[in-house]
Amino acid sequence: MKKTFYILFFLLINISLLFAQENKKRTYEISVINQPQKVELIEYGNGKYAGNVITEITKGKWRTNWLNRTWRNLWNIKDKDIVDKNPIDEKVVKELMTELKENEIETIKKCSEDVECSKYGFLDSGGVFFKIKSTNIEREYGFEEIYPLKENNKEKIELRFKAQKLITIVYKHIDLKQKFSELFKRLPRGYYNWYQASGHSIVTIKNRKRKK
Repeated sequence: MKKTFYILFFLLINISLLFAQENKKRTYEISVINQPQKVELIEYGNGKYAGNVITEITKGKWRTNWLNRTWRNLWNIKDKDIVDKNPIDEKVVKELMTELKENEIETIKKCSEDVECSKYGFLDSGGVFFKIKSTNIEREYGFEEIYPLKENNKEKIELRFKAQKLITIVYKHIDLKQKFSELFKRLPRGYYNWYQASGHSIVTIKNRKRKK
């Protein structure tokens, strides 16, 4: 009887820990403009943190020739979509989420809600996008053509500058360009393509097999 009690006790503890781990207290998802990447940041109910840099690309060449496209459609030849998740260190996730919250990622106004910001349109129409979810908040918003802050690109509109600070914080904690480069070191050789939001174009590269 006592043995059965201990088994049930430890089973309940494990279930509770598992539930706490699965119970997401807060999540931030941030899509960037330079690469086909988004940053996923999670705070769990048990005080743990986790995150990923998610990259979405397609294996194969982007085919613009109508004959080639017709041939591939006829034989149902499809390119392979790749979704890569590169984990972020827990300490980095915690620091990043704390700094983003301090800089109003959860409460910043949408551009459409700001008179000055909503006046402007942009040719490229690439942008950064934010998805926020917590126990009492669930919202999505985006800003066109926002890039990390450098010496000569500070946004003049106050609301856009706030958004620029948010994306700059992300780049400060995570080297997204390096993460993107590391992905191709793990992938087999061949052609890969992705949609480049900035400029409305399809980028195709040939990943060459690296010598060991």
